[in-house]
Amino acid sequence: MNPETRAVLRAAVEANSRVNDVLCAHLSPEMMRAQTPGGGMTVAQHLAHMAGVTQEWLSQLDGSTASPLPVLYSGTLWGTFTAQEDPARAAEVLREVWTAALNTAANAPGTGQLSHPSTAQFLLHMLTHDAHHRGQVLLALKMGGFPLPDEDALWGPLRGE
Repeated sequence: MNPETRAVLRAAVEANSRVNDVLCAHLSPEMMRAQTPGGGMTVAQHLAHMAGVTQEWLSQLDGSTASPLPVLYSGTLWGTFTAQEDPARAAEVLREVWTAALNTAANAPGTGQLSHPSTAQFLLHMLTHDAHHRGQVLLALKMGGFPLPDEDALWGPLRGE
């Protein structure tokens, strides 16, 4: 990965992590149990899925980096699984997984077993995946009657604030 691409992706991953931090800081254990409509995942499951899928893809790039990372769930990420409900722990694990993903992708000599043409595209895919699930978390909170995080605080990091 060239230095310019690495710098842009580092800034994007850091902004993504700051957004995740803001979201998790807003959550209470009760909010972690809010569920997306139609029997979807809980907030806790969305956060666990975000970290777990990034870690799963990372293992295809470099299994030795992914294997020691912590997880936020028991069972399998596909289907029904139990997620831990501590928002501070979720923020911590998400940040740790993202740090490992960025550092590994930025320094990888190739793409390993990834189905992505480059490690940069892997990171972009995972950033989009996080954004999708954050939207699902906000929907679950709104439908559950919980207050949403402050808009400026939540989206400011993505605007460079």
